[in-house]
Amino acid sequence: MMASHVMLAQHQFGAFRQLFKVDDKVFATPAVFGESILIAGMNGRLHAVNKKTGALQWTAAAKKGIATSLTVSGNTVFAGSYDGHYYAFDARNGKQRWKFRTGGERMIGAKGLWTMQPDTMYMEDQYDLYLSSPATDATSVYFGSSDSCIYALDKHNGQLRWKFKTNGPVHGGAACAQGMVLAGSWDTYVYALDAATGKLRWKFKTQEDLKYHHVLEGIQAAPVVAGNTVYIGARDARLYALDIRTGNKQWEYSAGDAWIVGAATVANGHVYVGTSDSYLMVDLDAATGKELHRHKGGGYVFSAPALSGAALCYGDFTGRLFLMNTNNPQQIDSFDTPGRKQLAAQHLDSTGRIRFRHLAAGADPALFSTTVAVMNKLYELEPFATAPVMEDNKIYAITASGRLYVIELAKK
Repeated sequence: MMASHVMLAQHQFGAFRQLFKVDDKVFATPAVFGESILIAGMNGRLHAVNKKTGALQWTAAAKKGIATSLTVSGNTVFAGSYDGHYYAFDARNGKQRWKFRTGGERMIGAKGLWTMQPDTMYMEDQYDLYLSSPATDATSVYFGSSDSCIYALDKHNGQLRWKFKTNGPVHGGAACAQGMVLAGSWDTYVYALDAATGKLRWKFKTQEDLKYHHVLEGIQAAPVVAGNTVYIGARDARLYALDIRTGNKQWEYSAGDAWIVGAATVANGHVYVGTSDSYLMVDLDAATGKELHRHKGGGYVFSAPALSGAALCYGDFTGRLFLMNTNNPQQIDSFDTPGRKQLAAQHLDSTGRIRFRHLAAGADPALFSTTVAVMNKLYELEPFATAPVMEDNKIYAITASGRLYVIELAKK
């Protein structure tokens, strides 16, 4: 998260403009590099855009979609693609420095996923939007893969240092702290590995789901480390606080039947994290997990919030950004995409929220084709599936439809 030195809670959304348009869906959180915003899409292209003018500075390309957050270290940007490679590009000019082939990348799926029909059809999970975002330290880059492995590469040349096999695809991002690499797997475990050797230090099991046919199961979120605590959410509808040294659970927060897909943001004794089907951004006590405040939007919150001073910004899957004051918990302002403005009355219910049966418009909810049709309608709203970036009284946010906006923060 980018932090400025201005108390943004005294501001509201001001003038905005579209800086750039990616010609495909976007599930990669942007990154700032100097005077550039780095963005990437499911067309496989990585762009550097001038953050003041929107001018395209360079473009690099993978063979398939880029679906990881963009991680910058020094003058290098790291990203992973559905073409089965993780890449290192020079952030100054887009030249490829190296690429590394994993065992292959794919979306989670199964025949008759979650008992949807027809049960003989292979179905991709329409909510599995991300691949594992890389993390770096002084020497290495770490990430997970759909091949069930967690990798450590030499960040300068892409040579394999070690890999660790889990029992499920690793789509949750990695984190590194205190000589360890942390990542969650679809096998329901959080793993802590020795950063130098890849040997297992500890693992922690999240919950399995037999009641709802594995709907509430698996880990998509990236871990976040603050002090000696690892905070990580899971599809089992819980946020866990784990001791980084032992993996012992300090506390867990239940989100009911709502996944926790996005990473948490931790600051000043608070943990802020979004939920999926309950449409919440919750504020938790970092020491105890007690819920201090909740803000309810209209749709799934799939990404991390951005925090600067007392101002918190997050987006939801209805195409709305929220600006919150964390000192005196309240909503300051909201920003709607043109797609939401045009189609909210048609696609959202009378309260402005996502309701599956309303979107299904009479179609059989048990059919996989209905889920696909519902998601396609939601994409028409220009939802936010990535975290915003806050810097110098500006918010940079990109929609899942590929529109990159810069929004000024004006004094109230």
